Amino acid sequence: MSRLTRPLLFASPEECEHAFYEALEAADVDAVVDLWLEDDDVVCIHPNGPRLLGFAAVRASWAAILANGPLHVRGTLRKSLDTPTVAVHNVIEEVLVGQGTAQQVVSVLATNVYVKTSAGWKMVLHHGSQASGGEVVSTPEPNAILH
Repeated sequence: MSRLTRPLLFASPEECEHAFYEALEAADVDAVVDLWLEDDDVVCIHPNGPRLLGFAAVRASWAAILANGPLHVRGTLRKSLDTPTVAVHNVIEEVLVGQGTAQQVVSVLATNVYVKTSAGWKMVLHHGSQASGGEVVSTPEPNAILH
């Protein structure tokens, strides 16, 4: 589906997140940028990168990344905290890196935050960190209440 036929309003943070990963796979900079709230307070931190503040910096960073072509990434194992106006999603991104037979999957721990606006759900934060050693460790949730 082309960017022009996709709805511009996202009815849920899940729809916005799905569109985000689709746009990365398609190297569609305009679609990625359309997902972000156009505001000076948005924040993006790419793995091993600086904190980028503001819509212009975020837009420029995605344009530079996607200038190299599609970003093959799949969000998995999402944990979320959703309220009527803010959603915080923590995902494990499986990113395919390398070329030819030298490809490998790197795990990135990412947090995506969305806010509900009059224009639907918009992204306000993306923070990615490479998982230590490329592996992701999950601990079981405790059975007892600690507090």
